[in-house]
Amino acid sequence: MKILIASDNHGDHEALLNLIVQSDDDIDVFIHCGDSELAEDDTIWGIFHTVQGNMDYAHFKDAISLATPEGKIVVTHGHLYDANRGVDKLVDLAKANDAEVVLYGHTHKMDEQDIDGVKVINPGSISQPRGKYSYPSFAILDWTNGQKEVTFYNKDWEVINEIG
Repeated sequence: MKILIASDNHGDHEALLNLIVQSDDDIDVFIHCGDSELAEDDTIWGIFHTVQGNMDYAHFKDAISLATPEGKIVVTHGHLYDANRGVDKLVDLAKANDAEVVLYGHTHKMDEQDIDGVKVINPGSISQPRGKYSYPSFAILDWTNGQKEVTFYNKDWEVINEIG
């Protein structure tokens, strides 16, 4: 199962559309981790699952839980869980929801960690990146037979080997 994860496009509708078009039907689930700044009735939400970010004016849920054939995923933006200070509260959120994966945004920085049996992933920002790698980014989680492999990409679908 392949899960495309994007976040923090801050009104850049085209960035999300390009991810869909360029995915070549190879993606099983599209997830957005908040701060889209797009309308609640935007047709993009027929494809992407999304959550409420601190810059969103629509009314999405603060967190969602998704059951997949591989296991459960929890998605939140991160601002309500002190993501700028660390991921401990995000791990607690995943455990409280019996999830093996927690996805978040907010920091605009790519992140992948395994903590206490929870895979923690931030795809960075598809439009306004921060951190050591200052190019727009997204991630794909390839989750097959219990194995979780994360690959980060720039807008041109080129693999990013060093995150930060």
